[in-house]
Amino acid sequence: MENTLLWVIDSPYSRSIKWLLLNQQIAHSDHLMTWDSMQNDALLKQYNPKQQVPTFVTNKKAINDSLLIALRYLPQDWHSRDDAQCFRLADSDVEAAIIFLFRANLLANKFGESNESLLMHEAGLNVYKSAVDHLLDYIQVQKTPVMVGFGSVLLYSTILAALSIAALYPNSNLESGIRHYRFTELKHVFHELENDRYYQQLTAQFGSAVDVHVPFVMHSE
Repeated sequence: MENTLLWVIDSPYSRSIKWLLLNQQIAHSDHLMTWDSMQNDALLKQYNPKQQVPTFVTNKKAINDSLLIALRYLPQDWHSRDDAQCFRLADSDVEAAIIFLFRANLLANKFGESNESLLMHEAGLNVYKSAVDHLLDYIQVQKTPVMVGFGSVLLYSTILAALSIAALYPNSNLESGIRHYRFTELKHVFHELENDRYYQQLTAQFGSAVDVHVPFVMHSE
């Protein structure tokens, strides 16, 4: 089997790997799924017992973790770069915020809004703000655009995922709290990423797909 990336467009981890393969000019084909279809996808079941994305199949062997896939192509000193810090911030803090928000939505949709769902929304909002503060005040102290890389693509994609969840609650404290929090600074920090040729290739090819709910860029307020 040729190099094949099994992925979901709305998955931040999938997007970061897709960008990396484009950036490194690794020849591959795409096996696209949605969050719903991946549960019964035969190819994903065959190569990933956890049925998670992204999964990269090469020479009939599968690599089932985005970081393990990326380490095949990242430079040896990547761990010492700001891009690695961006990866950890996305993989820990922003991902935690997304999980809080997602679970709060599940509770509210299934049982109605409650103290528990509101507390989870608040926790997600607070973790998101803390992550943005860390990015702008410690990683990107000078507020200069981030260097485009695997980690920064993941970080940007997780931020966009958090924004998309908040957008489900227009005119709420959650939506305004995430949508407007240090937005101008974030937009500036990710300016070069939005204009990266490989990220633009990714956006042009997949950004208008029917099943895409997470945007590829931060739209101006």
